[in-house]
Amino acid sequence: MINGIIKALGTIEKIGSFIAAMFMFLIMVIVFSDVVMRYVFNRPFSWAYDLIALYLMAGVFFLILSEAYASNAHVNVDILQQKLSPVGIRLTEMVTCIIGIVVFSLIAWFGWQRTLDSYRAADVMAGAIPWPMWPSIGLVPLGAGLLTFRLALHLVGHLLSLLTGRDIIPLPTSHIASEAETFE
Repeated sequence: MINGIIKALGTIEKIGSFIAAMFMFLIMVIVFSDVVMRYVFNRPFSWAYDLIALYLMAGVFFLILSEAYASNAHVNVDILQQKLSPVGIRLTEMVTCIIGIVVFSLIAWFGWQRTLDSYRAADVMAGAIPWPMWPSIGLVPLGAGLLTFRLALHLVGHLLSLLTGRDIIPLPTSHIASEAETFE
């Protein structure tokens, strides 16, 4: 059952990653076009910075959080884990998941509250175009919520791995590197 949930979450994360990649592509197109408009036609886009800073960069960051964690593409300080047994590594991963769940669920909750407040108040950004603020703010609870769910699944998976002796959630290969592969 947990594998089905992980697969479904992975599909959602892939969709978020695709959208983040499209946002990154849009950033490149907008920046290039803005430079051409500025230096060739002396008519830069007045909206480019606002769109990129408010929406696209937030989307790139928050829509990729959960998949980055799932694929171990995040920064990981594992110097102590290299000295631990697989059981010890799982226990430290569980502690990490618990701390992450607390932190990111709070970010998701308060982000959601802020999104609702912004929507109800019809907040807009002062600038060339009055961009509504709530879609940008809403990316925070979306990304943090997905990561919280991923962390909860990993916590359960690590616990089940300890209890059953099967790798429900496999340990990253960087955690179980041999002595010859370390910098020490």
